Amino acid sequence: MSDGIRVVVIGAGMSGLAAAAALCRAGARVRVLEARGRVGGRALTRWLPDGTQLDLGAQWIGPTQDRMYALVAEHGLVTFASAAFGASTLLWGGARRPDPPAPVARVLGVLDEYAAAVDPAAPWEAHEAARWDATTLGCWLRATAGDTDTADYLGRLLAGGLLATGADEVSLLHLLFYLRGAGGTGPLLGMAGGAQQDRIVGGPPALAERMAAGLPPGTLRLGAAVHTIAQDAHGVTVCTGSGRVEGDAVVVALAPALAGRIRYDPPLPPLRDGLTQRMPMGSAWKVHAVYPEPFWRADGRSGVSTSSSGPLTETVDNSTPTSPRGVLTGFSYAGDAAALREMSPARRRECVREAFAAVVGPRAADPIALVEYDWSADEWTRGCFGGVLTPGAWRTYGPRLRTPVGRVHWAGTETATRWAGYLEGAVRAGERAAAEVLAS
Repeated sequence: MSDGIRVVVIGAGMSGLAAAAALCRAGARVRVLEARGRVGGRALTRWLPDGTQLDLGAQWIGPTQDRMYALVAEHGLVTFASAAFGASTLLWGGARRPDPPAPVARVLGVLDEYAAAVDPAAPWEAHEAARWDATTLGCWLRATAGDTDTADYLGRLLAGGLLATGADEVSLLHLLFYLRGAGGTGPLLGMAGGAQQDRIVGGPPALAERMAAGLPPGTLRLGAAVHTIAQDAHGVTVCTGSGRVEGDAVVVALAPALAGRIRYDPPLPPLRDGLTQRMPMGSAWKVHAVYPEPFWRADGRSGVSTSSSGPLTETVDNSTPTSPRGVLTGFSYAGDAAALREMSPARRRECVREAFAAVVGPRAADPIALVEYDWSADEWTRGCFGGVLTPGAWRTYGPRLRTPVGRVHWAGTETATRWAGYLEGAVRAGERAAAEVLAS
């Protein structure tokens, strides 16, 4: 590749930064355009005045996420283990129980068996793809679980906890694609030994900032929202509110729903444009409750919980080794998250405090701070964790998820075949898109 190759990367999240770094290493001239005034995309860390780290967005990495661990080490950062003290809590119909009912493990085993038959690079080619894509996860769970309570719980845990959507809003095939790319339900649902094992000191934005700083001077332009991408036989022209950038190729490192809001000249092919309309962002509400100390540990509780009902599907102990504060973090998804959005701030906080108290006791109802973040209200994100294909869409539109359109290439964690939806998937997708550009 000649030194004159020019590539425009749209988005300075982990995927865009990974693409830009790979392209720069290969000698390409790169310009990264980011709509926000910061890098990191769906990763955002807030610091309390006392130095307590609160990761408002993506925060975890775990075993087999090799690219993320390599980048952390390469950029001089370190990780720490997620807090794991005491026993986890399962709230089943509002009452505590030590373990999930036997049907839960049985259904998870069936899902792992089905997922093994799915190629994450081409889910639409699975022998049962037509049936799995036409069946919502919720419908399948109700037919398989054996009882309504188990079906509802697993719908919250899998559709909500993994995909930030409702069980009746996602196909069985999409979940199986997600499971296969991460190694199954065990790695995805686990803390120690699973996807939630480790966190980054300083948060993922610290890594994004160092990746951005490692790019050649002048590569990154913040506050540059792209509204048009034009291409012809000679190259691409990318237009923002403050000007235009010309190049030989462009990498769009955005979620498909956001990529679909850009104007393309010529217009995207119908099936690629149709994909962007059928892959809405998930809906999640994340809230941190901060306490003087992690008092629940003295009671033998880990702060980790799942619930079959209520506003919070799951909670974790998000305290850090460098702060004496205790941090409980709760997650609400899909319809439960929508219900929280419709409440007044005072009522929502009351509801959340009650939910935390149900997990670790009445002291949780009186935090010294509640910090919440709604990614659906973020102009340049519009939802989390990622985009989810609607039922029936994989077989028709899925093959266009990664396929370049002329000089336009696609990145973003949604396009990954391993660890889609995670930071690891974002990095892998960015590096894959960069390799495509270099090869072309």
